[in-house]
Amino acid sequence: MKQSYNFLWLIIALLVGACSNQPEVSGTPTATSVSSVEEVITGTISVPPTSTAQAPEKLVILTQRPLQTLEPYYLVGMHPAESVAAHLWDTLIWIKDDLSLAPMLAQKWTLVNDQTWEFELRQDVIFHNGETFNAQAVKFSLERANSLPDSLETFYTDAHVEAIEIVDDYTVRIHTVEPAPNLPYLISSIEMLPPIYYEQTPSAQLATQPVGTGPYQIQQWTPGHPLTLEANPNYWQGEPFFTTLIFDNQANPADRLEVLQEGEAIVADLLSDQAAAVKAASANFLSVESTQRLFIGIRPDPETPLADKRVRQALNYAIDVEALVNEYGGGFGQRYGSWVLPPGADPDLTPWPYDLDQARKLLAEAGYADGFAVTLDTPRDHYYNDIAIAEAVAKQLAQIGVQVNVQTYTWESYVTTRLAPRQTAPLFLLALASRGDPLTDTENLSYTFPFNPTQWLNADFEETLAKAKNTFNEQGRLRLLHQAQKIAYEEAPWIWLVRPYDFYAVTPNLNWQPRPDGLIYLYYPLSSNVDLSGEDTQ
Repeated sequence: MKQSYNFLWLIIALLVGACSNQPEVSGTPTATSVSSVEEVITGTISVPPTSTAQAPEKLVILTQRPLQTLEPYYLVGMHPAESVAAHLWDTLIWIKDDLSLAPMLAQKWTLVNDQTWEFELRQDVIFHNGETFNAQAVKFSLERANSLPDSLETFYTDAHVEAIEIVDDYTVRIHTVEPAPNLPYLISSIEMLPPIYYEQTPSAQLATQPVGTGPYQIQQWTPGHPLTLEANPNYWQGEPFFTTLIFDNQANPADRLEVLQEGEAIVADLLSDQAAAVKAASANFLSVESTQRLFIGIRPDPETPLADKRVRQALNYAIDVEALVNEYGGGFGQRYGSWVLPPGADPDLTPWPYDLDQARKLLAEAGYADGFAVTLDTPRDHYYNDIAIAEAVAKQLAQIGVQVNVQTYTWESYVTTRLAPRQTAPLFLLALASRGDPLTDTENLSYTFPFNPTQWLNADFEETLAKAKNTFNEQGRLRLLHQAQKIAYEEAPWIWLVRPYDFYAVTPNLNWQPRPDGLIYLYYPLSSNVDLSGEDTQ
């Protein structure tokens, strides 16, 4: 997981699978004692329907933001950084389109005991430069992700790693200081690297000439220019369907659509009101509910109105999220009940209703019948309509007597002066992305979570979450996570808003669907005759 305490991690936390089913382990059993009940995770990466469609020469992917580096452990955001990375490097475990886990470079993984995971590796994988992928490459990659200065990868701290053990050439064991039931999920973000190349190559060269095991490779890249990826004909899953991928950026969403006239393309980071323009360009307009959770954080500072949970609840009742969605989201989206993504979300938690009478009643009970004044921080032009949403929230809260002063910041200033030092205003607009792990999602509200500017602390929540972190049985862990979600829901440290939608334009001859986590992944094996033509081939 990219969750560093430094400035760069704060960016990835904002921009941006399910755990394995393991038996509940008591004590510290040996590998032999759990062998009869351990569960091996298996599966494959899914591919689209078959077709005889011929692969196009190139496919252009156009995003809003530029690519900053090709050092994998410094990459920030799904568009384009993580999407580029997924084509250059493989990970041990793959997060599928539905956010569940599947084998990749690790053929299977097993729980040896409550502080040891074992990974059995594929034996037919070669890096782009000819080095062999093996256990030494895994150990090197994990240790480099931890030791690289300013690395965004905090797998070691998230999983409480004690040591990486090479059992043999194709078997690795990860020993942890304490139980880490979601370690397979946590390790899924770490790209595997060739040790010799990354040990002997200057860092400046590594940032522009990376080497991985992925389906695509590059010769060189110059920052500020388009990135061209060429198919890896020796890829272990088969030669890629698309021969060339070109990642480029254009800040203006209207200008971004011009690429649709030039050939096969996927245009990301569009707005909901661009559907007509996309159709006018004879392209398909696609939408998907993202895994981001947009919210307004509430700091329950002592001796302030927000320290009273009735006041925080009142703020939730006072927000008409449907009106916000219709006005600023084109009607796409609805208020969420739990900030944890399904299926890990507690189904009993329904979205807070819009109820001004109840909001006023709660304020009166708390001793604030006449309201109070408060400040709301928001980034400027980072999320779609962020300032407009913040100002609309201020107007809605004014209806119950809460006078809100909105302060805006550039994104860099917002991160460095407000979020990083945890010195936000009592209210602040923010969004956190999810990769589908319910334990990590629930942990977003923990006081110990590196990025929780609310600084909300609840002993019952922390105790329940701690129990979940030590529970390997998936159903038992989920029950505890539901309990923790109920506690936070009642305490209301956030004003729960909406999961925003992502919008894309795709040329009509491409049969491609976006993922909820925003990853643009375009590897399909040529040998499977993938249908990406958008035509009926039956």
